[in-house]
Amino acid sequence: MEGVRDKWDRTPLRVRLTAAVLVLVAGSLILISVSTILALHSYFLGTVDEELEAQLLNFSPDVFDPEDMEDDDGTPAVRPEQYVFSILYGEGNRFDRPTDRADYPVFDYDDLVAADGEAFTALSADGTTRWRVLGLTGSMVGTNDPDYDPEDHNLQGDAYYVLSYKLAHFDKTVAGLVWVDLLIGAGVLAGLAAIGVGLVRASLSPLRQIENTAAMIAAGNYSRRVPEHDPATEVGRVGRAINSMLTKVEGALRAREYSEQRAHDSEERMREFIADASHELRTPLTSVRGYAELVRSNPQMPEADRQHYIRQIEEAAKRMGLLVGDLLHLARLGQERPVETEPVDLAPLAHEAVTAHAVMAEDHELSFTCVPGSATVVAADRARMRQVLDNLLSNALRHTPAGTHVRVELASEDGTVLLTVADDGPGMEQGTADRVFERFFRSDAVVHPGSGLGLSIVAAIVKAHGGTVQVASRTGEGTAFTVRLAAEPTAEPDGEPDAEDEPGA
Repeated sequence: MEGVRDKWDRTPLRVRLTAAVLVLVAGSLILISVSTILALHSYFLGTVDEELEAQLLNFSPDVFDPEDMEDDDGTPAVRPEQYVFSILYGEGNRFDRPTDRADYPVFDYDDLVAADGEAFTALSADGTTRWRVLGLTGSMVGTNDPDYDPEDHNLQGDAYYVLSYKLAHFDKTVAGLVWVDLLIGAGVLAGLAAIGVGLVRASLSPLRQIENTAAMIAAGNYSRRVPEHDPATEVGRVGRAINSMLTKVEGALRAREYSEQRAHDSEERMREFIADASHELRTPLTSVRGYAELVRSNPQMPEADRQHYIRQIEEAAKRMGLLVGDLLHLARLGQERPVETEPVDLAPLAHEAVTAHAVMAEDHELSFTCVPGSATVVAADRARMRQVLDNLLSNALRHTPAGTHVRVELASEDGTVLLTVADDGPGMEQGTADRVFERFFRSDAVVHPGSGLGLSIVAAIVKAHGGTVQVASRTGEGTAFTVRLAAEPTAEPDGEPDAEDEPGA
């Protein structure tokens, strides 16, 4: 039993469905055929029984004289090839007509008594021919004859007068019907099997598509999807659920791959930054050590030289302090602590930043513009907003050649203050522009690289204020950084310049 069950479990679904349908249809055909044959058999036997009874009840008693049984004209309406007429007496005597048959039905007086006037089926002596037999006592034979007279009824009351009908023709008809049913049933099953196999294959083709899709996904093609089908069908609903699951799985896998790649890239950038930071710190430390040893080993050094070396030591210490400060500041911003804000007017703050940088960058042209009527007041930390402006301006000045125009613009739209720092320098490639806000990122094309933290600090400060910063750059067309901050609704802008101010012109 377990072997059969295991074999059935390993059988393909299309074979199971086709076999199940064929079994059901075959069972239905067999049931219909058997019911039809049984109904026909019952109807035919009932008709024969009625005919036998009618002939016996309508026979004239005069024709049943045993001495005249040999006369061919003594039994009207009885066809010798189909019927046999017999008389059985209680003492065991039996008379049959016609007398020359070899396939007489086999029965005796006791069988007729047991039948009690009901028809029954008997076989011939050789067992090859079936007969339908009906026997009535002499007192009942001929009672329906119009000339029946009880006083003239001279048949023996205890004798049985029997009329038998040969069922060979009926048996041939039933056998032919059985063969017809078998042939038709076989044809129906064969045709249904052919059609069923095609329908099952067509119905299960979406499952094969799902199987193929699963195999492709297992091979690494995560974008593969199951073909869409009517959602009103089971296959359509299953396909939609699978596609939804595959979308989520693909998203999770892509996110993991992206996260792993970002972590790898971040680790690489961290290594590079540590190496660069170590180099940056080693250079001023070497300077400090060298100048300190020089001053210490030459006590008779002229005062002017001594002061010069001391200033070099101070500059080196200052550079180290700035680098360490940037690292600490970025670490604090990463903790996402709440920012203490106050209304800050960005117009004078931006003007101050542009003026300060214009003094230090005389080889660049700097300008500041504020669109008249624009909201310029935001809720922010003033010092950090100034750091955003300084970092953006320093970035523009450091990475553009002399003569580049750097402009700062203030505008507003839909309750948002827009602070733009743009230049008409060489611009950046799209891949570089997409990564400029990443920590420790420095482009290979940069001639004067910094620590890779300035723009990361800008992004962190703006994010802490609930704003956004975006970059737009095209090679040969310049770069523009745009900071978006929510305008302070209750404050009125005051003191912003109405016209372009170019302190570096």
